Amino acid sequence: MSMFSNSLAARLIRRMLAIVALGFVLLLVILSVQYAMERDSLRDRTLLAQAGDIAAHISFGEGGMPVLSLPKSLEEAYGRPDRQYMFALLDGRGRVLDASHGLASPLAPLPGPGDDAYFAFADLSGRGDYYGVTMQVPNTSPPLYLQVAQGSVHPDVLADSLVSEFLEQSWVFLLVLAALIVAVTVWTVRQSLAPLTRLSALARGIGPGSLDRRLPENGLPEEVRPLVGAFNAALDRIERGYAREREFTANAAHELRTPLAVLKAHIETLSALDEVPQLVEELDGIERLVAQLLWLAQADALELRPDEWAGLQDVALDVTRLLAPVAVRAGKSLELTGADDGPVRVRGNAGFLALALRNLVENALAHSPPGGTVEVRLRRAGRIDVIDEGPGVAPGDEARIFERFVRLQPHAYGGAGLGLSIARRIAEVHGGRIEVTREPGRGAAFSLVLPSGSG
Repeated sequence: MSMFSNSLAARLIRRMLAIVALGFVLLLVILSVQYAMERDSLRDRTLLAQAGDIAAHISFGEGGMPVLSLPKSLEEAYGRPDRQYMFALLDGRGRVLDASHGLASPLAPLPGPGDDAYFAFADLSGRGDYYGVTMQVPNTSPPLYLQVAQGSVHPDVLADSLVSEFLEQSWVFLLVLAALIVAVTVWTVRQSLAPLTRLSALARGIGPGSLDRRLPENGLPEEVRPLVGAFNAALDRIERGYAREREFTANAAHELRTPLAVLKAHIETLSALDEVPQLVEELDGIERLVAQLLWLAQADALELRPDEWAGLQDVALDVTRLLAPVAVRAGKSLELTGADDGPVRVRGNAGFLALALRNLVENALAHSPPGGTVEVRLRRAGRIDVIDEGPGVAPGDEARIFERFVRLQPHAYGGAGLGLSIARRIAEVHGGRIEVTREPGRGAAFSLVLPSGSG
């Protein structure tokens, strides 16, 4: 795996390393700022302490003249030839009253009200920079001022140098630490994504011949488990779909084999033109079966457009007009009621809704006795009832009659058992359903029910 690839692991590693690098930079900035602040604070406290030590040895002689009597340790420190420590005692006008190294001028001008008491200057003799402070000697009138300065090689500065050298030399340690963090980050990301890698390998092994396999959900991270569950659920649906397709193919082959065999036998034994009508009837059955198979495939692939609307009144009128001659030839009646109550609009495909209603009406005509009437009743709430005068649906068979290629009385009625299955599929695509009840005093009642308030 390349760290610069577009994989999830590479992206996680890059982001984690970016966060670690930003953390290192912020840490160094914070340490540098804190180091500078602590260094300046330590230097300022040291200067004030030195000035306080000298001020403690000021006394006043005759005439109120200040006298500075330093102990031997301070005299040696402020008398060093390298002039690392200097002081000057000034009066209120800034004149030197006493100073180390025989200084005749103050170390810095006296600060005014609100000015910073600390000062810095460069020693032109090459001894480095000096930092100092001007402090008013307490309890003196007229006021006295004491200036103390120390060079850049004083012990505090040496300590600063040691700290600086430590920071400079610690880069090696920081680099080693950074390398360890990179290694741990890469290892952690790979270990965290290892379950996904194993799942990918298992998923690649699932094909049409192994749809019964499922991805394991135990031991997975909480964020991945819903995805695996959804994938397994999709496999369940695909497996059921494949099973239906295999069953459909087998049933379709069986249904086509029988009329083709009969047709072949008739052709082989054809001796007179009197048998032609029977052959035409067989061909009509095959043609109808092929048409139903095509309709069923189209219904399975049907998807509605958001702006697709249909008028149930027009659908009902077209279907009854189309099948009225069929009903008359069979010695039966077809009646449409409720069409005068006004248009009923629903969201849907008018052509497929007409196909569903046509299948329901044809089923009702097939089960109605000669002289019977089939009523197509249009309702306002997106519902069309198809009522026949046949024997009705036996209790317990309400679900089976919608299965593909199922005919409860195969010798009593023609057809391949696909009409009701097609009608139910179309209703489901439209968000509706088909209900089966019994009309009191009559026969079965099949209702195409679409979502209310659709139009």
